[in-house]
Amino acid sequence: MAKSSSNRRDNSGGQRRARNRGRNGGRPAERQISAIAPSEMVHGPLTRVDALRRRNHRWPSKAYLCFGLVFGVVGALICIPISMVVFVPLGILVTIFVAWLLSKWAPGGPGRLIGGAIVATGQVPRVDVLLDALSTTFGVMTPAIAILDDDVINAGMYGTRLAPTIVMTKGILEHLDLIELEGVLAHLLAHERLDAVQRGSAGAGLALLLGPLGRRERIAHRLTGPNRLWEADEVAALTVRYPRGLASALAKMESGPLPGPGSFFASAYYAPLRWLFIDPSILRRSDDEAVGDLDATSVRRRALAER
Repeated sequence: MAKSSSNRRDNSGGQRRARNRGRNGGRPAERQISAIAPSEMVHGPLTRVDALRRRNHRWPSKAYLCFGLVFGVVGALICIPISMVVFVPLGILVTIFVAWLLSKWAPGGPGRLIGGAIVATGQVPRVDVLLDALSTTFGVMTPAIAILDDDVINAGMYGTRLAPTIVMTKGILEHLDLIELEGVLAHLLAHERLDAVQRGSAGAGLALLLGPLGRRERIAHRLTGPNRLWEADEVAALTVRYPRGLASALAKMESGPLPGPGSFFASAYYAPLRWLFIDPSILRRSDDEAVGDLDATSVRRRALAER
């Protein structure tokens, strides 16, 4: 119970930090930044930003309704022997209730399992300076920061549109230089720019709900968002205009420390959540694992190095 209360306090602290660092106490109006704002007169990867944002924005609601519909049909079928009159009304009510319940639980599920200590502004000054500048460049809210006491070099992002949180390991703070760290933070903020934070968190939460089925790679990846890491790399590299910084960071992650006993990255929970992290390929470094997967760390690192 004490741990649960602590986690709730940490999460609420992170939400306050994100709101306080925004404008007018809420999610600020997104700034139109010429570097990333698509134009009808310009053709290139960034012209897809609006389309990707719309897709990511709609996906959670559709997923909740689909899951709710399954429960609604099952619940209604159970009541057929009792009365056919209640079949349709019960199915609709169960569908709406389950969809509402999932909308409240799913986006926050990954954060509760990942953990990490929410830090106040000034505790990681190097990250704060980069994050403030990059948030302005991307035209997004400055996220809260959580530090995970783990030697693995990795970072991820979870939460909702109004309360995004970046989780960074102790290893990433110790091993990356300033340019590499800029590339990592740009990748994470690109998820926010693409409105993919809540989409990814919701999908990962639904994968957790499915239990062993949700730990299967294909299902977890589909729910979290296929190619989401590749798309974030693309936006990040074009925005900061130095893709080799992110490529170097990915290379250090590939050669970095493996998860030790008790590490989150060695737990069963990491399997359905691994596509929320910039390096999803821990313990999966073979070329065979990367075939056909644009989100694999080695594939993305080689693509960035060739830019």
